[in-house]
Amino acid sequence: MFRLKLQRHSSRIGKMEKNKYFIGIDGGGTKSSGCLINSEGNIRALGETGPTNYIQKEEPVIIERICTLVESLKEKAGISHEKPAAVVAGLSGLGSEKPRVRIKKLLEETKIAEKIMAVSDAATALEGAFAGEPGAILIAGTGSIAYGKNTGGEIFRAGGWGYLLGGEGAGFDIGRNGIAAALEDWDGRGEKTILRPQLEKYFKVSEINEAVPEIYVNYTTRGALAQFARFVFAAAQRGDKVAEKIVADAAKRLAEHIIALAPRLDKEKKIQLALLGNIFKSKKMLLPAMQQCWMEAACKIEVKEPLFPAEIGAVLLAQPKPGSLFMKNLITSAKTVKKSQPNNA
Repeated sequence: MFRLKLQRHSSRIGKMEKNKYFIGIDGGGTKSSGCLINSEGNIRALGETGPTNYIQKEEPVIIERICTLVESLKEKAGISHEKPAAVVAGLSGLGSEKPRVRIKKLLEETKIAEKIMAVSDAATALEGAFAGEPGAILIAGTGSIAYGKNTGGEIFRAGGWGYLLGGEGAGFDIGRNGIAAALEDWDGRGEKTILRPQLEKYFKVSEINEAVPEIYVNYTTRGALAQFARFVFAAAQRGDKVAEKIVADAAKRLAEHIIALAPRLDKEKKIQLALLGNIFKSKKMLLPAMQQCWMEAACKIEVKEPLFPAEIGAVLLAQPKPGSLFMKNLITSAKTVKKSQPNNA
């Protein structure tokens, strides 16, 4: 049961008023999602736009996409001529203060809302997962990062250093390791693995060595290589020893993110943890090994489903005291919206 008294946030926006609207945005490297919520906690509109990762995209593109998404949400909600009380943009790539200040300034210049906040996507995901309560999230998509809040409201992170310096246990890491294992099999340097024919199939080549120039020319993005992770999980399910080892190593590296955070969170209490990102679609294969790592490190972890997605978490960051009625309506509204989504039909 979540307590409805939310944690304070130093940069949260002033008191809520009736007939006000709040927009939250979760900006990622593949797409960006937004929601418009009124001051009573009812979700009035949902929408999507292209990627708004600060590291990947130019500033004018990011600002244009956010503004377009805001206008689209207002139109869907039937309030095209009203200015939202707040727009909170939680974007990937805003892990440090300088880019956050920059995006906030650029958005303020557009005058799209009375107040603007720019934060990292991890901050909004954490806020949404536990509605402001203490806890931790572990995100594993193309890359990986852990983010946690203790009972004092202090925020800590581990990982999130990008695919060149980090991303352990996430899609790019698993995909690249799977491809490398297939090539080692072809060389005769590694164990036999069904990843080899899977690699030929994925890259549509008759011989695995033909895949290499294809990778360097047409599959240069992190996402393209991360997509191969699904073949690694499939091979592990079929009992392929090489794939099983890659998955086990990924689970260990992901678990280490939380082990690193745990001493800075609540040592004596069980830490509630939400697992987010596409890699955890295969959490049945990852979680047992992760739990074993936590047990060996004497970490008390309770894995829970996130209460809200990151775009709703962004709205919660704008609310100093939303109140129990707001939260009750929001929970009901979010459940209704989730049931109406196509993949939940």
